[in-house]
Amino acid sequence: MTKTLARLLAQSPLLARGRRLFGKNSKDWGLLTSRFDKFQAGVYLILQDYSLGLFPPKFEDQAKAYAAEIDYRSHIPGLSLETARQNELKKPFWFPAAAERYLSCFIRLIKMLDRTKLAPPARLLELGCGTGWMSEWLAIAGFDVTATDINPSDINDAQARLRSIQTKGLTVQLRFEIAPMESVAEQVGPVNHYDAVFVFEALHHAFDWRKTLQSSFECLRPGGWLLICNEPNLLHTFVSYRVAKLSNTHEIGFSRRALTRHLTKVGFARVKYMSTPFHFWAKPHWIAAQKSP
Repeated sequence: MTKTLARLLAQSPLLARGRRLFGKNSKDWGLLTSRFDKFQAGVYLILQDYSLGLFPPKFEDQAKAYAAEIDYRSHIPGLSLETARQNELKKPFWFPAAAERYLSCFIRLIKMLDRTKLAPPARLLELGCGTGWMSEWLAIAGFDVTATDINPSDINDAQARLRSIQTKGLTVQLRFEIAPMESVAEQVGPVNHYDAVFVFEALHHAFDWRKTLQSSFECLRPGGWLLICNEPNLLHTFVSYRVAKLSNTHEIGFSRRALTRHLTKVGFARVKYMSTPFHFWAKPHWIAAQKSP
């Protein structure tokens, strides 16, 4: 009954504008839309997919999920592969608002490292680094950084960042490796080695975030920290479902309670919330979890 009702609502005149907008957005990633436009398109899509049994999203095929993440650039409607690549290499300098947001997040990460008594030349491991802008900056700051991503194209572009640093005559400790987050301990390692593992806006793209937390735990030395940075809250599953469909990637949100419970289950002895306790299931998560010394 509920699926029938959802289908009728999705196809009703009430959501006609949402249907049209999503049709246009499916051909043009950069379609100029207001927040209300995105809301209408998102409501239509959620109702339509719910009626077909596709929402909430289920991720059951690991190989398919990995392939979708690797092919992300080719799934951006209306953008060529080279344009998508250039956009990633320009990150975080996406003028104007996005630049401010990303630069603020980097400063916030620096403050998290400081609050957990981590300073250069501490050994850091980044999960889901993309083209590696955060790891590049941390390496220049003096940290010993290993950065990982599942996408060979992103890692290849990340290597260009390293060459750029070397061209400037700077000496840094920075390595880029291809590896899924869920198996970083086995594929990259070494175990019990890193002072901190951090993940920024990437955990929600993991096929299995629980295995990712376990693998991160194994990589940390006793007393080391896992830093979960700007990961989306529960409402993200709904708010960004349209983006997930357009890009063919994971866009899920996390419950703070679920994250905390699994961090404890994995074996982290201490969990600290590095943001406001009043998150209202909307504000992103900034969490630091410490392995027993």
